[in-house]
Amino acid sequence: MNYSMEEYARDVVFNIREICDSSRVAVPDIVSESGRAIVAPHSLLVVEVFERINKRESLGQQHQPKVKHKVVEDLEVMLKNKTKLGRLERFHDALQKKEEAFSLFNLGYLDLENRAAAESIFWQICEQIAKEGRKAGYQPEELHDLDKLLADQYVCNFSVFQSLLDHWALKQLFPVAPLHRLNEKPTVNAILADITCDSDGKISSFIDLQDTKDYVTLHPLNNKPYYLGIFLTGAYQDIMGDLHNLFGRVNEVHVFLEDDEPNGFYIEEALSGSRIADVIEGVQYQQEDLCRKMKAQIDAATKKDMVKPREGVRLLELYESQMLNKTYLNIEPKSGRKRSSRKTDR
Repeated sequence: MNYSMEEYARDVVFNIREICDSSRVAVPDIVSESGRAIVAPHSLLVVEVFERINKRESLGQQHQPKVKHKVVEDLEVMLKNKTKLGRLERFHDALQKKEEAFSLFNLGYLDLENRAAAESIFWQICEQIAKEGRKAGYQPEELHDLDKLLADQYVCNFSVFQSLLDHWALKQLFPVAPLHRLNEKPTVNAILADITCDSDGKISSFIDLQDTKDYVTLHPLNNKPYYLGIFLTGAYQDIMGDLHNLFGRVNEVHVFLEDDEPNGFYIEEALSGSRIADVIEGVQYQQEDLCRKMKAQIDAATKKDMVKPREGVRLLELYESQMLNKTYLNIEPKSGRKRSSRKTDR
């Protein structure tokens, strides 16, 4: 915000007074209901990052093409850069080879493994150029967007359309920051992707000191829980988001600040998020009817000997138990620990 509340109030009062004076109308009492300013601190959204997508990671030896195409070999030479070409020239050459690989693949002259290898090496070259640019200080204009292009995708357990609709619809910027590991320096440039099937389900514009930036700097993932806070979400996001992708409401915790408490706050109430049964009933499907239809299908499959009786019982029990699971969201990691997004109100 590049103005103070006093400046905001003076501008409003001045303009109303000018209009009233010119129209010879008595100056009114002014009552302002500045919705976002009043309720924005009311809540924050807590999301867990559970996956990282990196454009430039190596494919690994087991996925290397058995016979390397010349375009892949040319890119490998650029990556080693034994001739010590300049950053801009290497970027131009690598981009040309990447486009050549794409064209050859479309025409059927390049197989999928070579296409993937060319893509991977191209991003490794870009990372190399970007690192050199940070050390050199000066960056040619064409290379300014490299950090944006190289940003990782951190996949988070939430839906932009359910919980941050204003970001998608109005380009509203919400502060985003890690909630822990605050004594470690973040080193990874990332955008946030949600788990919906929509390509717009992402946060790729963030608050910067002067303007906006295309990525946020976060910590590397380390196979441990990593939580982000999305702040100043106010009181409107969940209501406007409705039931996008049938995710339902997130788990909610009411937190009150209290100086007398040992930690300076206490949790007054925790509200459980939507279950699958609750959400499907909201779109006029009944849990009992669906379970009955599933049982009929399993019985028919059992009679045809397509499914063993014991397997049929197990499938039906699984289906019925899933109805009671939360929609936000029962992701089972390798350790067996459940992860879910949480909305914290205060």
